[in-house]
Amino acid sequence: MREHLFYNAINIAFESNYKKLLKFLEKFGSWEASWDHISAAEKQGINPEEEWKRLTKLGIELTLQDDEKFPTLLREIPWCPFGIYLLGSLPKNDLSLAVVGTRKATIEGKSIAKRFSRECAAKNFAIVSGLALGIDAAAHDGCLDAEGKTVAVLANGLDSIYPKTHHSLAKKILEKNGVLVSEYPPGAPPFPARFLERNRIVSGLSRGTLVVEAPERSGSLVTARFAIDQNREIFVVPGPIFHPNFLGSNRLIRNGAQLVTRSEDILETFGITTESETAGIIKLESDEERLIYAALQKISRPADVEAIMEITNLTVTDANTTLSFLIIKNIVKETEGGYTLIN
Repeated sequence: MREHLFYNAINIAFESNYKKLLKFLEKFGSWEASWDHISAAEKQGINPEEEWKRLTKLGIELTLQDDEKFPTLLREIPWCPFGIYLLGSLPKNDLSLAVVGTRKATIEGKSIAKRFSRECAAKNFAIVSGLALGIDAAAHDGCLDAEGKTVAVLANGLDSIYPKTHHSLAKKILEKNGVLVSEYPPGAPPFPARFLERNRIVSGLSRGTLVVEAPERSGSLVTARFAIDQNREIFVVPGPIFHPNFLGSNRLIRNGAQLVTRSEDILETFGITTESETAGIIKLESDEERLIYAALQKISRPADVEAIMEITNLTVTDANTTLSFLIIKNIVKETEGGYTLIN
């Protein structure tokens, strides 16, 4: 554990500067030797043993690149972090999907992120995201709804939560056997550059990255770029061509990313059996789907959105989004008189 102790100390001293850490490791061969060769000024009075005690007291675990526990997928990427700090337990397999998008997401975008995450989590995918506002939070929530394993990658030390409004979400993730991950030691603040740096870990922990809603200038496009460099799958939900929140998303599709309109598109890419492959079986994945299916059975004739909303008490957004998914899954069809079940 001495390497862990000295890596933590030098990571604090160098403020997680990747190039500086790499330079010392290549020159001296170990973190203990590296610590012995940095100046007193650089050590800033840091006591490795005391910092390790602090880590232990906070319940934070540190795993290094060479540890058996270090995630295999992450170890494969360029610019792989030398170590990661953990609160909670990592998924036991590498079946994982990153779900990313804008913080200023539309209601529909958040609904789609939540739904895709829930449905993929139901197929044993871990959902990886960044605990940010908007799409990230919806992705974590969707996974938790399915009792799935979600991984939140932070751009700061694990002794604090950013944004502060997501303290309860982080707590819920830990209570539901999820994990918080960071390459930054306790006390490290969320500098702007660190959000971009952490995006390589979001994609690096995942077999594929789903971009739900990305403007032309969006951190999620950086995550997609990292995923491409890491030779991982890129999935993108399309959007209205003139909506600013989808300009980046649609450009990714134009440049070759896989367009997806349902979670099955992602699952089938990874060879996961879906309901479309199970002839004759109608599989309803959410409470909203079950409510609308039951309502249309009860009405037994084409019904418009208002009639469906009146019976189900769903909002217009949830009703329209769910109907769209049911149409894609060939469970519902739209006729001149309204929506009806496909026999």
